[in-house]
This record gives sequence, structure tokens and C-alpha cells, in this order.
Amino acid sequence: MSELNGVSNIPQATIATSKRLRFSVVWIIPIIAALVGIGIAVERFLNEGPTITITFKIAEGIEAGKTFVKYKDVNIGQVTGVNLSDDYSQVVVTAKIAKNAKNLLVKDARFWIMQPRVTLSGVSGMGTLLSGNYIGLEAGKSNEKQRIFKGFDTPTLIKSTEPGRQFLLKADDLGSLGYGSPIYYRRLNVGQVIGYDLAKNGKSVDIKVFVNAPYDKYITAETRFWQASGIDFSMGANGVVIHTQSLAYMLAGGIAFDTPLFSQDAVPAPENTAFPLFGDRKAATAKHELQADPYVLVFNESVRGLSVGAPVTYLGLEIGEVKQVSFHYDPEVETIKPKVLIVYYPERFLSQFDNRQIIDPKHDKSLRRLSRRLATSDRSGLAGAVPPWKHRHGATLHRF
Repeated sequence: MSELNGVSNIPQATIATSKRLRFSVVWIIPIIAALVGIGIAVERFLNEGPTITITFKIAEGIEAGKTFVKYKDVNIGQVTGVNLSDDYSQVVVTAKIAKNAKNLLVKDARFWIMQPRVTLSGVSGMGTLLSGNYIGLEAGKSNEKQRIFKGFDTPTLIKSTEPGRQFLLKADDLGSLGYGSPIYYRRLNVGQVIGYDLAKNGKSVDIKVFVNAPYDKYITAETRFWQASGIDFSMGANGVVIHTQSLAYMLAGGIAFDTPLFSQDAVPAPENTAFPLFGDRKAATAKHELQADPYVLVFNESVRGLSVGAPVTYLGLEIGEVKQVSFHYDPEVETIKPKVLIVYYPERFLSQFDNRQIIDPKHDKSLRRLSRRLATSDRSGLAGAVPPWKHRHGATLHRF
């Protein structure tokens, strides 16, 4: 027994094994997947374009994840969010733009919602009936980058790269004009209305027009603009006058322009020059007299048939026009007589002479007497060749 106890007390040898890291093949696939995911995330971060915010009054047909942002019909981004503004008055649209299109996001870039529209210049956006509405982009010319934009209600009618120039027309009212109304030159469609607004004083309307090149070079400082319609109907002392235009005029109206023959200025007008917009061609092309002498004719009998705008003629040539037809009360005899206000144009009268260069109206007494032989009333206007004290109808001449 003692021997067995001695053997059991002998120390036992143990085998020491080195600790080695064991790698299981099972972990290869998750590691590769993680590396690929990280690579994709880094690549996406490096290639990701900017995020922009566009504010619209209403976002009809715009949906997050479905609506695209397009430039020249090419997708350059997608809407990522559509929300209301803090005061609930507008819609804030967030969109992610491709990196290769970030240079288009400058200060004067324009965004609008493209949808079917029918204007005076034609029909646009019909493709959205199938594909849905999208946000259109018109690149600007600025070099200043921007990420927050205000959206417009209508698309740009004129591209920033379109050759031509803009001009400003001032009218008493807008009439039948609208966005896209055509601009005509000698019945050729050479431009269109691109905008309008009430003037700052509230007494007129400012109309912005764009005239395409090369027709813009025909607009000088003396060019006249007028509202063109299908039928120009007027009735005056010369009878009924009807001017008919093309079918396009009749359907859409528009604005026409021309330079009067008496104009001597052939230098093209600078861009954004302001012009008055006349109601018709006659008023636009009428020569603006430098000198106008007013007279009042008081008649002893009816002036029926005489109207404002009737010509004042001398020997059949027009030298003035009727400005007003009204009544005159004579307190001495307590009678009411017809009163006609006329305007005499000395320059127009002198222009009828073939040798006017040798005439000096300031010193020629006979010419001055002749120019004052304004005369009597008939149904076609005022004409005469006798002194005012010998009028057939007993009219009395009063000079202002």
C-alpha cells in the first residue's frame, strides 16, 4: 500500500499546446459583403450630387420618389420630398440632382412644373399626359452657385441662348394679349410676349416682348408698335374703313411693329428700350407733329356728320384734324351753337410745297394769311379756301 501511495504522489507531466488563432471559412462571405458595401457607400458619397430646395405656390402632380427633374428632356435629378412651408402658404420640394449637372444650379436658374398648357403661341407639355408632370430647368448665366430656388408658374418662353433682344411696351391696358402672344413684322411671326405686369404707378401696363434675331435689328428708336387683330374696323369722316389680316391674326391677335417711312433713324434700338403700344396701325404710323396750332370754330348751324379725327383740308390736302366737337353758349344772345376744336399742323401744310426751301413762314405775310384760311364744315370734315369771315355756314374762328 505504501508503494502505491508513493507512486500517486509523483508529479504528472502535462502536454503544453501553443495557442493559435483559428479562422473559419464561414466568415469570408460576410467580410467580402461588408467591404463591398463600404465601397459602394464611399463611391455613392463621392459621386452624389447636391440637394436643392424649390418653393412652389402649388405642386400639382409632384410626388417624392416618382417625379424627375429634367433639363432639355434629360433626367438630371429626382424629387425626394414634398412638404408644406412653415406658414402653409407654399409647397417646399426637395430634389437630389446628379453630380454632373451641379454646374446648372446657379443664381438665375429657373424651375417650373411642366404640365400640359395651351397658350396663344401653341400647345406644350403634351408628353406629360403619359409620363406625368416633371420639374423643368432652364440654365442661367450667373457664375454664383445656389441651392435654394423659387419656382415659377409657367415655363420660360424664350431660352437664354435664343438670339434676339427684349423690349418693353407701355399700354393703357392689356387687351387680349397674353403669354405667348405673337409679334409680327410685315406679317411674319418674329417674336412673342414673354411677360406683363401693372406699372408701378398703376396707370398703365408694362408688356415685355422678345424679338428674334435677325428681325430685332429693324427696331429703331422711331419704330411704332400697335395691337394687331384679325379685323380693324373704323368709321369716321372718310367713311367705313376695314383692314383684314391673316387667319393667325384673327385667332390669336398679337402685336405688330414697323418703322414709318418718314423715319430717318436707322440705328437699332438698345435692348430693353421702352416704346408706347398704340391701339391700331393708323394711330401708330401717324406722323407726330412738332408744332400744332389749336383753333376753335363756332358754327351757326348743325355740324351733323362731323366727328373727332375728321381731317382739316386746304384745297383737298390734309393740314390738320378735328380734336373735339361740343357746344358753345353765347351769353350775349343767349344761344347755343356747335363748337369744333381743330388743330392745324404748319409743318404738314408746308410739306406740300415742292419749293418749300425758299419759303419762310415767319416773314412771308401772304403765306401766313393763306395758312389761316381754315374753313367751313361739311359731312366729310373741315375744308376751305376763303377767309374765316366769309364762311358759307357763318363759322367764327377763334385762335388760342
